[in-house]
Amino acid sequence: MLLEWPDEQIKRKEIESLLRDFTLHIRRLNHTSLTEQEFRRVIHELLLAQDDNLIDRYGNQQSYVNWSFINSFFFAITVITTVGYGHLTPRTIMGKIFCIIYALFGIPITSLLIGSVADRFSKLYSPKKLPRGLKRTPTYQRQLSTRFLMLRRGLISLVPWFFAFLVVPAWIFRYLEGWSFLDGFYYCFVTLSTIGFGDYVAGSFEKNYIWIYKIIIVFWIIFGLAYLSMILNFITNALRSRRISNVMNSLRVKINSNGNLATRIQQRRQQDDHHCHHYEPQQSTMLTIFNDQQFINNNFFINHNNNQ
Repeated sequence: MLLEWPDEQIKRKEIESLLRDFTLHIRRLNHTSLTEQEFRRVIHELLLAQDDNLIDRYGNQQSYVNWSFINSFFFAITVITTVGYGHLTPRTIMGKIFCIIYALFGIPITSLLIGSVADRFSKLYSPKKLPRGLKRTPTYQRQLSTRFLMLRRGLISLVPWFFAFLVVPAWIFRYLEGWSFLDGFYYCFVTLSTIGFGDYVAGSFEKNYIWIYKIIIVFWIIFGLAYLSMILNFITNALRSRRISNVMNSLRVKINSNGNLATRIQQRRQQDDHHCHHYEPQQSTMLTIFNDQQFINNNFFINHNNNQ
């Protein structure tokens, strides 16, 4: 809000001043067929046409065909990858119904595809050799924690993704789209994070190489999402291993405490059996049961208080 709100207010004042001046010019013309209501209607129709990509920002008609085969193919990819730029949207009833059905089946299948590609990528970063000074023994996990391994793999895999899928495409979009490097980098990040604002969309022009250009963008989106999914899996596994280790440690403490309690009970029973020879059997048995029960209750309350 603090970053964007002042700029929005400045643009609102500029548009308000522009509309006010233009309305005054229309009134000075005193033309009966061009009223203020007619002018607002024309502006409304032009804005709707711009939303449908029928005219550019200057009001000129575009030769760009929205629903050509390659543009429809690119729209389908943005749907099933959940990028959803919003630069194209179905307008007809049948188109909206088909888009819903297509997304219901296409998104899960695409998620499986991206997951399988991410698994292929993860094998590239699997540790084939152990670090120096470590042997492949059952105590290997104790020597080097799983969280450190996951963190290292995540950081190593993040650097190629940053340059190959963000920096290099940003420079390419700078020359092909006419954007600045920051705008290209912003578009790459918004796309691969599936945010998809739609303020920047690559390939919104008509040239001879548009087919190859958009197919390359499609592969860039799929492999970029798969690579990012692999990095997120590394981070998730690291956090999950931490939770598992905490649970195992708590269980180990409980097992040790229960084992010590059982040992102390057994020792107490052996002591009571030793004293049974000096007392009557019936009386010593009753005393032993009572003392064992009192000993268990005392240890139970002690452990319960310690856990709290």
